[in-house]
Amino acid sequence: VVFMAKKKLKIGVIGAGAIAQACHIPGYMAAENCILQAVADPEEKCLKMLEENGMNFKHVYRDYKEMLANEKLDMVSICVPNKFHAECALAALESGADILLEKPPTLKLADSKKIKAAAERLGKRVMVGFSHRFNDMNQAAKKALAEGVIGDPYMIHVRFAHTGPFPGWAKTDWFYNPEIAGGGALLDMAVHAFDIAQFLIGKITAVTAKVATLRKKIKVDDNVVTILEFGKKCMGYVECGWTSPAGFWGIDIMGDNGRLVCDYAQGKVIVTRGVVSPDGTSNQETVEYFVSQTAQWANEMAYATKTAAGKENFSPDINDGINTLKVVLAAYKSSDTGSRVVIK
Repeated sequence: VVFMAKKKLKIGVIGAGAIAQACHIPGYMAAENCILQAVADPEEKCLKMLEENGMNFKHVYRDYKEMLANEKLDMVSICVPNKFHAECALAALESGADILLEKPPTLKLADSKKIKAAAERLGKRVMVGFSHRFNDMNQAAKKALAEGVIGDPYMIHVRFAHTGPFPGWAKTDWFYNPEIAGGGALLDMAVHAFDIAQFLIGKITAVTAKVATLRKKIKVDDNVVTILEFGKKCMGYVECGWTSPAGFWGIDIMGDNGRLVCDYAQGKVIVTRGVVSPDGTSNQETVEYFVSQTAQWANEMAYATKTAAGKENFSPDINDGINTLKVVLAAYKSSDTGSRVVIK
């Protein structure tokens, strides 16, 4: 009996910066069904870092178009600055590959719709890198909500904040260049907050936002606060920024029968059940509902590589990317006009 070795996926990566080095490439390396076939990046510095960190691809290119023309790739990660997402994604799909596209999918809604149309026409799949969906705490929270652990949610607060992507995280300063990044903390951080809110609660129907540059001497926003509406039964607020070394980091949901907190700093989901009645008597109890066991990037990439080997569609897909991009654009519009924006 001859056992056929399982076909290995030939992986290509466009853009060898921070997210490729910290998430995508280690994820492909950890998967038994992937071969690091080719990488493309015009930045010599980033390619050198790959070599230094033992992230060795069979072929290295300066130009992604040349890479796509020369290689027959099964899956391509798009890890370039925001401005170039659309052109790289479309080219990779046309070359015959499925893609893992970093968030935000594109800067313009029309471009995300082009990616969707191309994927459908070519019979290819698109996964969008909303990594917080793969945080095991958020998955536990989604299950708890579905099981009615805190009753119907009426309020969600998401706070994702850190000290900013550069220096320290990003390999170059493109995050602070409005021409290439398209926006600041809102596009980098709130995009995740909006997606996870929709993942946990449902579609966002209206946004009121204030976007500002409060502390950093940069040409893009460093802080954002938004009020979200989820139809008539639930509201929420998102606070994201690049100026925060401390404070709560995570998700806090209030329901009719309790509260659920995904505390990213502690790596725990805390649930408070029960109610306080009008006369002041309380029958509340707080329990440790779930303790995080695995890192979200590792989870995301394990899912991506496993799904890539089969025929199932990815989730989150380009539709989720479009839904979240609509909220992002509505938030910028709301801040610019000083008014509430309804999402169609």
